[in-house]
Amino acid sequence: MAGAPGKEVEVEAEQPALQVIVLGSGGGPVEDNITAFLVRSTAVGWKKGCLLAVDAGVHLAAISKILERHKADRSGNDQKQAVTLIDGPFEGLQIPHSSASANAAHISRTLVDTYLVTHPHLDHISGFVVNTAAMPGSRPKRLAGLPSTIEAFKNHIFNNVIWPNLSDENNGAGLVTYMRLVEGGSPALGDGEGKGYVEVCDGLSVKTWGVSHGHCIERHSHRGSSFGLGSSSSQLDASPRQRTTSGSQSQLQPPSRTSSGSGFIPGELLRVESQERICVYDSSAYFIRDIATGKEILMFGDVEPDTISLSPRNKHVWSEAAPKIASGHLRGVFIECSYDDSVSNDYLYGHIAPRFMIEEMKCLANEVRKVKENKKRKREGNGDALGNSRRKPTRAVRDLSPQVSPRSGRTRNSIDFEIMQADGQNESLKEVDEEEVTGEDQSLPIRSSSELPLKGLKIVIIHMKEKLNDGPPVGELIMKQLQDYEAQAHLGCEFVISKVGDAMYF
Repeated sequence: MAGAPGKEVEVEAEQPALQVIVLGSGGGPVEDNITAFLVRSTAVGWKKGCLLAVDAGVHLAAISKILERHKADRSGNDQKQAVTLIDGPFEGLQIPHSSASANAAHISRTLVDTYLVTHPHLDHISGFVVNTAAMPGSRPKRLAGLPSTIEAFKNHIFNNVIWPNLSDENNGAGLVTYMRLVEGGSPALGDGEGKGYVEVCDGLSVKTWGVSHGHCIERHSHRGSSFGLGSSSSQLDASPRQRTTSGSQSQLQPPSRTSSGSGFIPGELLRVESQERICVYDSSAYFIRDIATGKEILMFGDVEPDTISLSPRNKHVWSEAAPKIASGHLRGVFIECSYDDSVSNDYLYGHIAPRFMIEEMKCLANEVRKVKENKKRKREGNGDALGNSRRKPTRAVRDLSPQVSPRSGRTRNSIDFEIMQADGQNESLKEVDEEEVTGEDQSLPIRSSSELPLKGLKIVIIHMKEKLNDGPPVGELIMKQLQDYEAQAHLGCEFVISKVGDAMYF
């Protein structure tokens, strides 16, 4: 817009395309803060069906608590008229009731149409299960997920034993309808950059990939998916995957742990009996796309690191994410880091700790570098001879896969990202072009901002498990360790600890 004479002209910043509201950021054991999010396309505004719930360990109670902390503009209105919220994550929303609980029910009943479930563990579904029966609307709620997740709901939740059958299948109550998503995207849907994405609510479409969430403690053959087995469809009755030894140890053996549990020894293999089946729990990673702008975020359910997984699948997700990051269309990744590094590998139970998070980020960084190098080679191949002769040789992509020791470093900040905190204060993050290297890091290569492969990418940490002791919060411990690893690795990504009531914009 034009400014007054003698004053700087403000350049209008790019408007965010996606909003994520954190309803639950923890992974237990405290039951009032377990995984749950609401996602909205800002282009759609606040209207019926605008909110996508991603997992719902908590739901109605969390919305009500958030509403209690924020203000509404009641000027010129009596108690019976709708008022508008003027702060907090639901800012701009008109609410019809005077109590927080009634308005929370209004939001859940009217604005939330679809529940996108990553996997059917109780800390991701309990809010949805309990709330749905009490708040019937004018149309059924859509429950979307991988077929194995839907089957788990049918067989083990909405089965008239654990909970009434609220679905519209098997003579149920009809309050819930299932939406089975195709892993890797639906090839018949979408076009261009949106190929394979399916619209799940007003303004948002998704593509899903399966990821691994550890293996079952018991070794059995009575459940699990048929991934890689060629087995009958009867195995699709729950979420774990089964893997068979069938004489090939390399397919099954996880790397054994060191005595400290802090690393793994690739040469040592865990011996298992022939023909034994091991269940690997399925979880999901969702690419959520704003239809209006093409901007995306990536949201993981519970997930384990590829390096100790019996069914490593994270790299497929990173390969899908890399070109989106390189183009600037994907700016946020929500991923769990359940424990700090004091927990040994044997007690991770299908989760991630900071030492493995940095390995996953290095894998992602390598994929992004490959994309950028390929684009650069194509540009050079299409350039004129003079331009090509003056270009410097391309530097080889550095292998980032080995685990590194943490080093101390400064906290990095970034642009184009804002968290509206639960206390109503906005935390703006500003970007620096280069990492300041301390004296102990002088042996490390100093990278300019253009060499940081994950520059501008926000890694939002979710599913942190409370320690329930007198020490510092687990989020602080995890953040410190992640920042130390990043100071050593120089990837450029920014770690953010999620908190209940945060509103994040991308």
